[in-house]
Amino acid sequence: MTHFTPQQQSILQERLRLLGLHGMAPAQAAQPAPEQAVQQTVQPAAAAGAMPELSLIFFSSAEGAAGGTYQLLLDAVRLADQAGFKAVWTPERHFQDVGGPYPNPAVLGAAIAAVTSRLRVRAGSINLPLHDPLRVAEEWAVVDNLSNGRVDVAIAPGWHAGDFILQPQNYEMRRQLSSSHLDQVQALWRGERIVRNDPSGKAVEVRTFPRPVQPALPVWLTISHNADAWAYAGRRGVNVLTALINHSLEGLVERIAIYRAARAEAGLDPKGGVVSLMLHTYVGADGEDVKAMVKPALSAYLAGFLAQQDHLNSADQRHQDVRALVRADPQAFVDFVFERYYESCSLLGSEERCTAMLRRVAEAGVTEVACLADFGLGHATVMQGLQRLAAMRTRLAA
Repeated sequence: MTHFTPQQQSILQERLRLLGLHGMAPAQAAQPAPEQAVQQTVQPAAAAGAMPELSLIFFSSAEGAAGGTYQLLLDAVRLADQAGFKAVWTPERHFQDVGGPYPNPAVLGAAIAAVTSRLRVRAGSINLPLHDPLRVAEEWAVVDNLSNGRVDVAIAPGWHAGDFILQPQNYEMRRQLSSSHLDQVQALWRGERIVRNDPSGKAVEVRTFPRPVQPALPVWLTISHNADAWAYAGRRGVNVLTALINHSLEGLVERIAIYRAARAEAGLDPKGGVVSLMLHTYVGADGEDVKAMVKPALSAYLAGFLAQQDHLNSADQRHQDVRALVRADPQAFVDFVFERYYESCSLLGSEERCTAMLRRVAEAGVTEVACLADFGLGHATVMQGLQRLAAMRTRLAA
């Protein structure tokens, strides 16, 4: 691995900020030893039993996918269902390697509903401007019936222009459309009618079927670090799905405070609402060198993600010195990102280390951790890590 000078590290941290990966760019360059990094900054839990709920979230790469693409998903959700996890999230992604196996969370949600009995079945997230609200209401009502009322959805305006090949005319107005489409989906879910034009141009009132089991659709808003979005979620009374890729833990504390204050201003219980945080997850066996074991897979995963982010900023000329440094040794940049991500933005390591991280995020105000385990490790390895995570959850709940 190439070692960067302090000046180069500062430039690379600026690169991470340019990419929007604030949580990977800490103000301090020095890092504690791996098994101490989380523990040294642990705060006491806010109250007994304050540990976050645990759920699973999937966002794997399509590389090497074949006939067994979804076997890990099905095996993992069966384990999570039996172990008492809260939910499973499947995303929506189009035409990209990272996230590519998940173009339709409703289809996968139907499969998950069929092999589980307790687990909440969630979209995480629906890129709402890509879809007709009528179809969203119909598809998720089917899953709600198959699961006997276990559906939740996170919605997002979409962030990658490549996804909008499906609806290119909606890209510039995606945020406004996300809000108006959500209004329609929620109204249809409640049984209300909306007006559309038939082929002759005549206005007709439309009501969707099947009718869902749940009278109201539980909704999350997928948010990064935008303070206005956190306030909007609070005022609207929806839950939040976020990740430390986009901000530091300290920044997350500030955003959660904005969310709680906005709920209060809207006349809602400020303590209500779920804050779900995605963390890459692997609980190691006793004595296992988790950092060395996960580095190849997680580095490749991060490299794919960074390539997608870089594409979004390809026209930005403000930081050519940063790009030049990264392109001179791209692997060194990935190594640099991996170090910071492993130390401060993940649920990776020993049980002791992972427990400490859960306490930290609980103290920050997180009420649920969405554990992303499908970042490139082998099927058997992922399942063993999830079994240890389930056992850890049971011990912490005792």
